[in-house]
Amino acid sequence: MKKRDLILTLSFLGLFLCSGFSQNSWDKRESVGGSKRERAVGFAIGGRGYIGLGQDTLNQMLNDLWEFDPGTNSWTQKANFPGAARRDAAAFVIGNKGYVGTGMDNADAWIGNPLSDFWEYDPATNIWTARAPYPGNSGMGIYYTSGFAVSGKGYFCCGKRGSSSYSTELWQYTPPTNSWQIRAPYPGGGRYGGVAFNIGNSAYYGTGTDENILTQDFYKYNPVTNTWSSISALPGPGRFACSSFTLANRGYIVFGTDGGYKDELWEYDPLINYWSLKASYPNGERRSGAAFSIGNKGYAGTGKGLTGTRRDFYEYIAAPVVGINEINNEMISAFYPNPMTSSAIVKISDKTLQFEKLSYEIMTVEGKIVYHSKLESSSFDLYREDLPSGIYFLILRSSGNFIASKKFILQ
Repeated sequence: MKKRDLILTLSFLGLFLCSGFSQNSWDKRESVGGSKRERAVGFAIGGRGYIGLGQDTLNQMLNDLWEFDPGTNSWTQKANFPGAARRDAAAFVIGNKGYVGTGMDNADAWIGNPLSDFWEYDPATNIWTARAPYPGNSGMGIYYTSGFAVSGKGYFCCGKRGSSSYSTELWQYTPPTNSWQIRAPYPGGGRYGGVAFNIGNSAYYGTGTDENILTQDFYKYNPVTNTWSSISALPGPGRFACSSFTLANRGYIVFGTDGGYKDELWEYDPLINYWSLKASYPNGERRSGAAFSIGNKGYAGTGKGLTGTRRDFYEYIAAPVVGINEINNEMISAFYPNPMTSSAIVKISDKTLQFEKLSYEIMTVEGKIVYHSKLESSSFDLYREDLPSGIYFLILRSSGNFIASKKFILQ
């Protein structure tokens, strides 16, 4: 059995996806209103998306806000953000309100100021209201922090406090009391420019940099227990200034920089702790874009790439997601013995599958693919070869799409 490198395997599967399905695709939409911009905030409320703030091609700070209507594919300017114009602010959504704050008020951080003010936006009235300022960094402000919301509370995680000063702090905001509370610090070390998304009642944060090291580690945050746990790292090189959105209980990361610019889209499945490479953003690599999701579609745009600052905007349509338990019951009808020592027999019950499109992988619980092969019949022998004892997943794919999973034990 020959072990395969994770990145090569995922790239191979990504080619299958792009060539064989109408889903997992990007469609061009109307460009974001106002100036070209990077380092903006993006969020969605009630079937509308919002992008605002950031800096333009002349490195001037912006405070405008634009609303996207996916039904009419149009942008409408809304009330300007009332605080100082800024870049690298953070945002999250709780209920039908958006929350935006922190950031940097100058393109040159040496002469600019980290900001701590914090504002609530109500799209029903188009009104901004000042809320309790962010108290981290002793109230001196922060930028390049990341926002997310879980179970009715908002969070700002990590960020840059100033020259060569990076935070591990996690702060929780509670709207009814208009108050902040310090929570368990991020365990991966101080950093800025990381990216966050939420799936269900958990949040996920990772990537970023401390100026010297670009990271790809990721952690899951449980707000009930106030604890962090390590998950599979983002494949490939470390990076920062990515953007994110969530669709159908999957997290997505797009854009970023590792010294160059990225157009990659990565999908995270928490059920199997697994990252999949999806269709690349179609209009050029970039960093510091803005993204959000509305319904079953993701949206991303703006940012800075090789051709400069952008205002283009695209809609992402994901491949259908099916639950693992449902698939296991129907697809993988037998796996025995389990636990296995040297080999096991695997049987697939669905006779409608086209075997020329099928493949299977063996994946560790850390998310590393250690074997990949085409599947040529509904019954096959799975051999141990040189794999060490432990827990593994058998992953079944059709044209690169995940369709079944079975956990097994090697004794």
